[in-house]
Amino acid sequence: MDKPLNKVIQSNESSISTTGTTGSPQFSDTLENNVKYMNLNFVDNSESSSQAKDQGIDFQKLPQTFDGAASKAAKPPPSKILPSNIPLPGKFDSQKPKIVCTLKEKSLLEMGFKTNEIQGWEDIVQPPKENLYKLLRNMIDNHIKPNVQIRIGGVTFNCHMMVLQCYSDFFMECNNEVLIQLPEEKITPGAFMMVYDWMLAEEPLVQREGILELFNAANFLRIKNLVNQCWLCLDDDVRFREDTAFLLYLEARNYGLESLEQLMLTRICKFFLTLVASKEYLELTTKEICTLLSSNTIGVNSEIEIFMSVVRWLNYNWDEREADMLQVVKCVRFSLMPPWFLVTLNKNIDCVEIDRIASHPEVKRMINDGISYTTTQLYYGENREEFLHFLERYQLIAPVQRQWVFDKECSYHHRLECPNMQYVTYKSFLEYLEMIHTIGKDYWRSLEMAKGVEKSMQCCVRSDCRKLNEQNLVC
Repeated sequence: MDKPLNKVIQSNESSISTTGTTGSPQFSDTLENNVKYMNLNFVDNSESSSQAKDQGIDFQKLPQTFDGAASKAAKPPPSKILPSNIPLPGKFDSQKPKIVCTLKEKSLLEMGFKTNEIQGWEDIVQPPKENLYKLLRNMIDNHIKPNVQIRIGGVTFNCHMMVLQCYSDFFMECNNEVLIQLPEEKITPGAFMMVYDWMLAEEPLVQREGILELFNAANFLRIKNLVNQCWLCLDDDVRFREDTAFLLYLEARNYGLESLEQLMLTRICKFFLTLVASKEYLELTTKEICTLLSSNTIGVNSEIEIFMSVVRWLNYNWDEREADMLQVVKCVRFSLMPPWFLVTLNKNIDCVEIDRIASHPEVKRMINDGISYTTTQLYYGENREEFLHFLERYQLIAPVQRQWVFDKECSYHHRLECPNMQYVTYKSFLEYLEMIHTIGKDYWRSLEMAKGVEKSMQCCVRSDCRKLNEQNLVC
């Protein structure tokens, strides 16, 4: 039986090498191991297959387990004897069903991992940051990296726009300008320096010197806080009153601050006569003199002094001011003058300064209206109600009283029945002003407010502290 098997193998001219002789009993085992190694499915119609069947060998029933020992002894057959229906390594059979493997994908966030969740993060000791305010303050105070230039006339300032925009609505409307030109007639270089220093100061204090220049600049740049601070100082009724009020008024004229001018003029009372004695009074414009003389707060001994003040101002430059005479004289309240003085004005008095004013027809009419009013008032006397009824019937208006003052040093301030009473002349008025020149700048402080003094005063009564021959008359 060994020979036919050997014949079959040789007839196929197989390249499979065998070990041992054909008659050896180990041949069948070697062949079986080779078949196991190859695990081949030979076709049934081959000659070798039919011969093998004749010999009783069924390759389909051979065991499929792999024997490592046998595989080492047997050499695998060459690939050219493989049937076409056996797939090569690395390839697949397209006729077999494909198996698709899938996995539901998830992100780390979906799996529960969160970036901002770190256990113990609050326990990390972090270094402190430098204070932003201090850094900005250092840059501003030391002029580090200024980003805008402010030019006024020929002066240029390097500033930080952020500082300017914090306080000024004017600069807040600017965009990214690196050079801003400001009108010198609206704000001076000195005023801008004061404004910028005010912005940088922790607790800025406005000084008296240059306050109007600063106030005017703050108005132009629309710095509300600075305007309010300046106005609070200017509106102080104690610091700016009488002499200080008029000095501030003179300064305010240079800046066109009309509202401030009007306010300061209303604060002049006992200082008025000292003002009339000054040269500044003579240099007032027609508008200014009318505003001043129309005030109810100016303090005088009598309305006669108002009229004499008008005469002084007009005659200082008569040629130019004659055209404004009626406008100024209308500020005089003739109805407040004593009748005896009004009568003297209607006469030809030996005073050129008064005569060329009182002789004007319109002025004469004012004087006569004053006489009518005062005589009617004397007629009704204490009957105040009937006198007011008379004014209402003839549609007359009672003049507003002034802020009357009482000056013991005034030589013509006496009651009508006083034996020392004297007529007020322009010469005696000028002598009174001359006395004010020499008596000292604080003389006006000694004047007393004479509320109702006209009815209660007693002329030429000896003072307790002075003798009668000193002519110290207490009225």
